[in-house]
Amino acid sequence: MRTRTIIIALALILLVAVPSSFGLGIGAAFGLQPLNGLPGSNVMLSLKLSELPFLMGVGFTLGEAQTAFGFTADWWMANDNLFSFFNYYIGLGFYLGYAQNLLLGGRLPIGLNVFPIKNLELFLEIAPTLAAEFGDPIRFPAFGVQGAFGLRFWF
Repeated sequence: MRTRTIIIALALILLVAVPSSFGLGIGAAFGLQPLNGLPGSNVMLSLKLSELPFLMGVGFTLGEAQTAFGFTADWWMANDNLFSFFNYYIGLGFYLGYAQNLLLGGRLPIGLNVFPIKNLELFLEIAPTLAAEFGDPIRFPAFGVQGAFGLRFWF
C-alpha cells in the first residue's frame, strides 16, 4: 500500500509541477510490443511544453495482482522539419520502470511527429536503451529498445 501511495503522489507532483505559462501538449503514448513497448505500464500520459525541448511520460498500473509504473524524461536536442508537415526529433533521456524488476537507465529517443491539424500532434518513436536491472540477479548492462506511438493535443 505504501508503494502505491508513493507512486500516486509522484504522478500528481509531476502533473502539478508543469508551469501553466507555456503552451502545453497533453496526450498518450502507447508501447509497441515488438520493440519492448514503454517501461512499466506500457501506456503513458505524455506531457510536453512548447517553449522547452523537454518531454515527460508517466504511467502506472495498480492492483491486487499487479503493480507497475514507468517514467520517461527526454531532452530533444534536434527537432526540425523533414518535409511538408513531417518533423523528426532526436534526444537524450532517462527512464525508470518497474514491473517484475526495477529498471533504471538512459534512452536515445528518435522519432517522427506530424501535425495533421493545428492542435493535434501524432508521433512514432524508437528509443535504444542502456539500463541497470535491479532484480535477482542485478544485471548491467541491460540493453533494449523501447518503441511507442501516440498523440498530443496542444493547449
